[in-house]
Amino acid sequence: MTFTNNAAPVDGAVSRLLELYAMSHPSERPSAEAPTPTPTPMPKPAKFAALAWTALILGIVGAVGSPVIFLNNVTAIAAGVGFVLGVIALFGTKKVLAGIGVALCVLAVVFTVVAQNAAVADLNAKLGAPAADHNATGQTYAVGQTHRGTDVDITIADPKAFTTSDNAAPKQNAKATSFQVTVANHSDKPWSAAMLLIQATAGNAPADEVYDSAAGLGGSPSQEILPGKNLTFRVGFVDAPGDLTIQVGTVGDDKVYFAYKR
Repeated sequence: MTFTNNAAPVDGAVSRLLELYAMSHPSERPSAEAPTPTPTPMPKPAKFAALAWTALILGIVGAVGSPVIFLNNVTAIAAGVGFVLGVIALFGTKKVLAGIGVALCVLAVVFTVVAQNAAVADLNAKLGAPAADHNATGQTYAVGQTHRGTDVDITIADPKAFTTSDNAAPKQNAKATSFQVTVANHSDKPWSAAMLLIQATAGNAPADEVYDSAAGLGGSPSQEILPGKNLTFRVGFVDAPGDLTIQVGTVGDDKVYFAYKR
């Protein structure tokens, strides 16, 4: 039996089909060299960014809360913490943000101090409380100011120069100065004016008190001052070289001084 070899034509046909398929699908042909992938650079991490944002937020909180009394104690502490964090964040990558936070924290503390001082002054005014330097015993005031004591307020004011009369004591026809004294009783019981002790010095020497009925100078009165009432009278002293310092004392209270610059 004779066999015919048909393998060669078949192989040629298969090769031809493969070539046609490759030509119709060029993307599936293997490339000679695969492209090398380019590495993507990693972004640098932000340094102290969280601290900068925290300082900014705390500064805003402190500034907003600064006008609110009592609450501003807490917000001022928060602003102080924000200031520290902001200073640290200045060494990081968010310098501008940190700088704004630091500035806001400083302003918050300043606004808080101003608001609290204003609130204290307003409260003192509403309650009628005196300023600190006008309430201390042993304090020196200028003529025209008021000392606010425990039971009474004392004012020395309205200086007037005059010449003593022929019947004045201790010196007649002498140059002298008189002052108006006002005593206001703000206690809840009568207060005796006899408890008031008034003396003066001119320069470094005692000044003589004038008793002159013609000038309405009869010394300190002795009547009682009812609660909520005032008593006004005048005292005078013979002129002498130097500035005049009037010493006012009361029983149960320390002395205060009123200075009169000639």
